[in-house]
Amino acid sequence: MNPEKNAEKNTFVAHYLNEWSMWMDTHPEGLKRTTEKNNADENSADDAGESPNGPQVVVIGASHAGVSFADRLRKNGFLGSISIFDKQVGGPMERPPLSKGFLLGGGESVESKSLLRQKKWYKTNKIKLKTQSTVHSIDKDNQTITVNNGDVVKFDKLVIASGAVPKELPSSKDMGNAFVLRQPADANAIRQTANNSDSVVIIGGGYIGLEVASSLRKKGMKITVIEAGERILARVASQPLADLLHKLHEDNGVTVITGVGVESVNQEDGIFHSVTLSDGRVIEGEMLITGIGVFPDSKLASDSGLETQFDNGGAILVSNEMQTSDENIYAIGDVALRREQSIAVESVHNAQESAAIAAAAIAGVDSPNIQTPWFWSDQYDAKLQSVGIVPVLDDNVYQVERPGKRDGAVSFWSYRGNELVAVEVVNDPATYMEARQCLDTKRFPDPKQISNPSYSPIDSGGGRS
Repeated sequence: MNPEKNAEKNTFVAHYLNEWSMWMDTHPEGLKRTTEKNNADENSADDAGESPNGPQVVVIGASHAGVSFADRLRKNGFLGSISIFDKQVGGPMERPPLSKGFLLGGGESVESKSLLRQKKWYKTNKIKLKTQSTVHSIDKDNQTITVNNGDVVKFDKLVIASGAVPKELPSSKDMGNAFVLRQPADANAIRQTANNSDSVVIIGGGYIGLEVASSLRKKGMKITVIEAGERILARVASQPLADLLHKLHEDNGVTVITGVGVESVNQEDGIFHSVTLSDGRVIEGEMLITGIGVFPDSKLASDSGLETQFDNGGAILVSNEMQTSDENIYAIGDVALRREQSIAVESVHNAQESAAIAAAAIAGVDSPNIQTPWFWSDQYDAKLQSVGIVPVLDDNVYQVERPGKRDGAVSFWSYRGNELVAVEVVNDPATYMEARQCLDTKRFPDPKQISNPSYSPIDSGGGRS
């Protein structure tokens, strides 16, 4: 490799390592992204100090997307008022750790480990945070929202960052020891119950279900995962990766049942007892966790007449600038779907990126470059890093396995013909960074050679013709 190419490669590697370390739960460079608990009450009208003069921007939802939007809007030089309304109690929190390390903890609170920002940040940036504040309605014509305390709040621009709500089985709703996982309060309840239980049944073999299984198995619990599909991760991952993770869980003592649905959820005295499967088997457990997907939390938008994916709801449809069918209203994060996309991407990366795009549009500055979607998951000693979206329903897409240079490292490169569309990497951050560079710069390494560990995807990758 000549010096110029080597310098270019090193620059990319440094960039991706820095970005990766900022968002992993374990930071290779020792970087810190969470804050310590602040006991002050954040449900205060004076959190942000005196309101700035200028346009009024209102954000519904203190999610990753909502808080990131406020941050980027200020960094883009916006001097008007920013108010965030959130229905949850307490400060906005990180969500990815809730299905991972938090469940292994002892008695410390969720807040001490997972705050997105501490109270001082809101005050410094003159951002009003209103927690325990449910928005009841949006009036597009008068550009107002109505809050649960009766306040009618005017906006010049409205940003909906309400996220998504978990799907629940009707038969398990309000049943004791039966849980979904979306909010910090859910994670806290699961952890407290798990600390006094020996077995758990998990319905759903997606990433949330598998991460919870990994975390609770480390506590010594007996785990059964039930997936109605023919394999785990059927909607989001390639067959080779799913096979690897299936074996990983079984090797760690988890029972994984696929291709069988749940006929009923059974209780005794109002407390979860067991599930009856469609093949007649009865699986007992002391607690139940359901992880079968989410619905975009778009009822407010649909009721106000904003265009959504379906007549009865679904994701809020937005332009490439995250603008809804109303020019003064934007939607970001899990609740939004670009009109050119077929599926929503539920990830921290999507929340951050869509927030940055909306903030740029409202501030009137250049929009950031769109990155290839990325995602991560921690299960036992395996760290999965995925870049691109695997077209699991496309029969023309195939995977090539690339061994890593150390034990347990492997990656699966998804191709459509000679075009690289996604890469899933396990325990190999250097290969992940190379894969991201390939997809971000439209370099397509030769699928006939990528399985050779000595073949360099960066130096040999071809561009789109």
